[in-house]
Amino acid sequence: MNASVQAPMETQSEGSLWLVTFADLTAILVAFFVLIYAMSSPLSGRGDASVSGGPGISSVDQAAQQRDARNVQTSSLPTLTVDYLAAVFSDRGLAPIGDSGPLSQKVEHGRLVIRFAPDFAFASDAHTLRPLAGGVVADLSRILSGVANPISVMSAVPSDDWALAFDRADSVAAALRQAGYSRPIERFVTPGLSGDALLLIISDQRGGGA
Repeated sequence: MNASVQAPMETQSEGSLWLVTFADLTAILVAFFVLIYAMSSPLSGRGDASVSGGPGISSVDQAAQQRDARNVQTSSLPTLTVDYLAAVFSDRGLAPIGDSGPLSQKVEHGRLVIRFAPDFAFASDAHTLRPLAGGVVADLSRILSGVANPISVMSAVPSDDWALAFDRADSVAAALRQAGYSRPIERFVTPGLSGDALLLIISDQRGGGA
């Protein structure tokens, strides 16, 4: 009689032990997955983008990076005095020193001003430079690309045609870009250039030029 009672009790104990073991295993698995989720969630979304350079980087950040790169490039270039640049341009035959002729240069108030006469710079009602003037601008651009001096373009307003003046200033800036100049170029138009069609103004930062 004792043997017959002991057998069902052993079977019942084995079944209970199996249920307890399964429950423990389930609890361990749930805890494991919860732990994995808790560890991975801070690395999702914005975190991945900022670390890996993904789409989470905004256009503002990209523009800032490009601006910083340009600043580093400019800071590594020398800023020459305008008197030295004037001597370089004169020695290379790009622009004679003085204030007369179809093309001339002169240092005024810490700035080097290169003057282009109307007939030399543009044909009548033309938006782009004449070939000879364009060649001079290209040669100037190649030299100015190697220094940090800022430059400006000032175009005269012919016969109150302001649109033509703006187009000419843009075309001169484009000619500088095409020859390799990559830094900012200020552009201005004015009705009073005393007979000049175009001024290319090079500033001396160390000399206080604007």
